[in-house]
Amino acid sequence: GGLSEAGLNPKEIIDRIGESAKYMALSVEDYLNVSRIEAGNMKYELSDFNLRDVAEKVTDELRPVALKKGLVMVFRSDCDASCSVHADIGKTRQILMNLIDNSMKYTPKGTITVVAHDDPKKKKMYVTIQDTGVGMSKETQEEVFEKFVRAKNANNVNVTGTGLGLYVAKKMINDMGGSVWSESEGEGKGSTFHIELSLIPGKNPAR
Repeated sequence: GGLSEAGLNPKEIIDRIGESAKYMALSVEDYLNVSRIEAGNMKYELSDFNLRDVAEKVTDELRPVALKKGLVMVFRSDCDASCSVHADIGKTRQILMNLIDNSMKYTPKGTITVVAHDDPKKKKMYVTIQDTGVGMSKETQEEVFEKFVRAKNANNVNVTGTGLGLYVAKKMINDMGGSVWSESEGEGKGSTFHIELSLIPGKNPAR
């Protein structure tokens, strides 16, 4: 009964099941990653790749999900140097997906802006994910990367999730010699997440 009584046609029901399955797969992947991380047997395949291009592709892939929620998703880049990093491309994609997915969950309306930029002087490459969502208290900002922690105001925005996505993202990026941190001016004022990896020296590749 449930779904058909809700007045959904068969296609909508299949879509809902598909979406749930996708989230289940993400959750299962998060749980598996936690066990790999904690057992110390997470494997990393490192290579050189253009982080700007990966961030743009992930943004493009998640844009339809954002649109369904009525959110605008924007990608911008501002690279002076190579935009490239030495890391595990699959894990980096997953980190970006977890962070953008987190922003979508906590943004009832507005915009998610993904910016890839580098700092050749510091030899660092960054991706910043900024949302217009529910924001975080100072306390939540400190705890948000811990296991099974969800923002205190998660229930106000009907968030489903394992509370593992950010924990997994932080462990993975730290293992690859990078870092991740969050900022927010407070509840109701949106959040910004930053990831940082070492920049490979060289020219900005032409698009």
